[in-house]
Amino acid sequence: MGDIKHLLKKSVKGLHYFFKPSFYASLLRKKEMATQPKHKLYSVAESLFVEQGLTCSAISMQLGITEASLSKWRKQMDWDAKRDRIISTPAKIRELLLEEMKSVSEGNKAKIDADALSKINKALTYLDGKVSLSVVISVFMEFDNWMAEVDPKKAAEFTEFHKLFIAWRAEQDSLK
Repeated sequence: MGDIKHLLKKSVKGLHYFFKPSFYASLLRKKEMATQPKHKLYSVAESLFVEQGLTCSAISMQLGITEASLSKWRKQMDWDAKRDRIISTPAKIRELLLEEMKSVSEGNKAKIDADALSKINKALTYLDGKVSLSVVISVFMEFDNWMAEVDPKKAAEFTEFHKLFIAWRAEQDSLK
């Protein structure tokens, strides 16, 4: 009789799993993955929405797909989240910043103020992976001070190279 109680307890625990919200959430995820529309223009429509930033209305006019279908796909396949991920990549941000700078250089009115343009330039430098000269100087100073305690003779040698690098970098930055 003890074995039966043990088996019943085990099967009840197993059934309990089917009543957990995580079980249904996993089923829904599988269902979503399996229900990607099979329409021949689905991938084109998704690309236009996610990557190009077009509205469902504009896509409908271009591809001849009803707005209702596009809205359903948008919601069902989470196009908005995909678009957010694409737009927020550093490459896309850099592209948008360069377009704004180009527009202003062509004489168009800035969509943002001069202070913001300065920040755009700083952001572009950051996105290039380039460290500002002030940061380079700060790091070299901290390193030179540490090295002076560890090995004063080597510190003097390094300091000379650091000065040369800083002068070179300042010249490079002034050419831009």
